[in-house]
Amino acid sequence: MKKYKFLSIVTLALGLTFTSCDNYLDINTNPNYPGTATMSTLLPSVGASTIAQLGLNGDLIGSMWMQYVTQGNSTNQYNTTCLYSLTTANYNAFWTNAYSNTFPDIKIILEQAEEEEAWNYWVIATVMKAYNFHILTDLYGDIPFTQANNSEYPNPEYDDSKTVVYPGILAMLDSAIAKEADAMASSNPSIGGLDFFFGGNMTNWIAFAKTLKLKILMRDFNANQAAITALVEAGGLLTTDCAMVDFEDATNKGNPLYEYNIRQLNTRENMRACHTFLEYLLEYEDPRVAYYYELTYNAQLAIANGAVLPDSIKYEGLPYGDKPNTGEVEIVATSRFKQAYNDPVYLMNKAEIGFMVAEVYARTGNSSKAKEAYDEAVKAAFERFGLDGSSFVAADGAYEFDSSSEEKMMLSIMTQKWVSYAKANSWDGWFDRNRTGIPAISDAETVRESYLPRHRTLTDGYVLGTLVDPADSVLQPGEYPRRLLVPDASSQYNPNAPATKSLVTPMWWQVQ
Repeated sequence: MKKYKFLSIVTLALGLTFTSCDNYLDINTNPNYPGTATMSTLLPSVGASTIAQLGLNGDLIGSMWMQYVTQGNSTNQYNTTCLYSLTTANYNAFWTNAYSNTFPDIKIILEQAEEEEAWNYWVIATVMKAYNFHILTDLYGDIPFTQANNSEYPNPEYDDSKTVVYPGILAMLDSAIAKEADAMASSNPSIGGLDFFFGGNMTNWIAFAKTLKLKILMRDFNANQAAITALVEAGGLLTTDCAMVDFEDATNKGNPLYEYNIRQLNTRENMRACHTFLEYLLEYEDPRVAYYYELTYNAQLAIANGAVLPDSIKYEGLPYGDKPNTGEVEIVATSRFKQAYNDPVYLMNKAEIGFMVAEVYARTGNSSKAKEAYDEAVKAAFERFGLDGSSFVAADGAYEFDSSSEEKMMLSIMTQKWVSYAKANSWDGWFDRNRTGIPAISDAETVRESYLPRHRTLTDGYVLGTLVDPADSVLQPGEYPRRLLVPDASSQYNPNAPATKSLVTPMWWQVQ
């Protein structure tokens, strides 16, 4: 497959830390944007700009806030994120990149595709437009939508997320699905490697559109139950990962989080194993621990000298949001988060899809089908690493499905869905936690009684698989981030920008 040099994929993503004074970033007309680009040059750009944000900022937020990792105790790079101390100056790149790069590219693709009747390009661009709007409205709530990227509206209105944006996204997906036959026609131009996710496979794109539709409908399950059930029963959902995998071991051409956290920062100490997730994996002897975390340096030395160690000694973490003094917990005694230049970046993963289907059946009272979908989803999460998870979902297995009530089924499904988002599209884990309340926020202040290595006794009242408040959180006990703040790039230059909401103000689709 041909390799494409991204528009410096990390540069696209790094806008998170900067406050821009270029007011066109929020609105609709970029005076520096080339007007003569073609569909074949813009489609890779759409993929790259989407991945640049989600693969760095999305995975960073998700990995921290779902407590797979925590800030290392010898560095400070992600303190504000870990402690929920965000302002309107943080993570602006989600917004500016979408409105100044991704959506203008998509607009040109759609116009050219309609003119040339290149319906395969049109379907992909429409689905990617829906996906990017879905990410924005899930991050911020009300956003510019109907007037976005329209030069007639230099200061676009913010549309209501529930009544305008979500129905609009669903309409986009329906229009893409309706073009299935046209998108499959042999008269369409070849796409191949220009499509980073499915290599031009339109069957997968239509399936992805249907699955994204399911995900969005489930934001309001009760109101959409009939449509949700019909969609699942009709079949045709995606049965594989939607991911970018074609990275290179070269500057700005690898996985975005790896490029920034490892190659650019020139340290491997920022992201460490977190007690919350690590203790869960160790308790259930989950072999995936070896794919999430590196051995501690001390364990590496012991093994090199012939020692045979259990996982409980090979891996060690830190309490979430707390940074013990390095004199008490040395760097060599904790595990780094395992990263590689070729780590995939997922828009959606196979296990996640299975858990969605399991949830539908659980919430509509079909426990047998819920169990079947749940078992397959858990096994898919193991298969991502070439592992067999069959024993975990077998009778008396560590992750056996509890079908005794809808509440217990949801706890089984959402807990394992939480586990499955690690090193995948972890920002969706944050969305799902806020949608369902699972994992819950523990009343216990810490996971373990002691942060000292190998002192693994759990804090009284702590339940494995629940999150904890960071020790130095800027929020009140039990509070948790529900959204990002509308960024400076909009709030300072668009008079139609709404008043800034609190980080803990729930979205309309989130559990209260």
